[in-house]
Amino acid sequence: MENNTALNYSMLGNNSGDLHTDFQNAEEPEKWGFWLKTVLTPIIVFAGIIGNILSLIVMKSKALRHKSYSQYLSALAVFDTLTLIIRQIRSVDEYSRDNSSSGVIFHNFDDIGCKIFNFTEHICYLMSSWLIVLMALERLIAVCMPFKKFLIRRRSGATVVIIVLFISMSLSQAFRLVMVEQLESRNCGASDSFIELYSNLHIYFYHMTLTFILPVTFVLVCNGLILYKIFKIRNEINSRVEQKNRHHRVMRKTHRTTCMLLTVSFTYLGTLLPLLTLSLALDIIVKARGREAYIFYVSVTPYLDIAIVVSLINYAANFFIYILSGKNFRYELKKCFYSQTTSIRSLTVRSSKETKEEMIRL
Repeated sequence: MENNTALNYSMLGNNSGDLHTDFQNAEEPEKWGFWLKTVLTPIIVFAGIIGNILSLIVMKSKALRHKSYSQYLSALAVFDTLTLIIRQIRSVDEYSRDNSSSGVIFHNFDDIGCKIFNFTEHICYLMSSWLIVLMALERLIAVCMPFKKFLIRRRSGATVVIIVLFISMSLSQAFRLVMVEQLESRNCGASDSFIELYSNLHIYFYHMTLTFILPVTFVLVCNGLILYKIFKIRNEINSRVEQKNRHHRVMRKTHRTTCMLLTVSFTYLGTLLPLLTLSLALDIIVKARGREAYIFYVSVTPYLDIAIVVSLINYAANFFIYILSGKNFRYELKKCFYSQTTSIRSLTVRSSKETKEEMIRL
């Protein structure tokens, strides 16, 4: 989720008389949260990009590429990486704006550049959220019906589902290609003729519905049913004498993968909920209290910056989750590095042998 809570607040303020003037004359928010965010963001972005690249390499390895969940995790690694890059661009522009009158990035954008960047930014955020939903749904089917191959559980089917999801998310954000432009403040935002409609679409449709209510509800329901089914099956296995049949082996393997993907889902919920909660609370207070809400905005701004840093962890933590909870992932990662090391050694041995043979011939 992007750091546009202050932007939302300003847009709402522009619709309420002299509130924007009050913003300029009122006390500035404390900076400790901003500086902490500025320092931690590049660290998280760098670690996340490296981790996502390694995750993509492992998920595309020969042993895992045929798995349906590897398609979702590969797509998640791509969109998480794009989200981290966009977040770093935002951070650089915010820092430059804090030290000068205008940012170094969006200052040079034209209308088309603003439209494309804004559209791409929100598509990446939505795809990262809804791929978690697809993973939760895929795991629910895998646990409840492990021997049935639905479209969402096939490799080709997973690719089709991801493409359909991308098209759907793109259509849902098409209004940004029309309403966003380069403003007089040399920043990207909605034009005056669309400001009210854009604010409602951004806050209530994108922010509350697509980013918060729907994905969180789907993930919580799916994960709850998965955990219930896992505990139920484990109790049945423990109560039986014969535990070494094919069904039980398949279920144990499925449960290990499911636990890893559940950790990814709960990390998504845990890292995004603080920012979502603060943002929604701020939007509600702005609507209810008008000018008086700025006092609350000033007091909560440092904590919003911290919540943004916490939410950024969601896009960088998956690789480390795979390392800690995925046995197959650790094995395939070692095999990738071992095969590269072996090939380098074999090339070195070959070259040394050829050198020796040439010396003997001479």
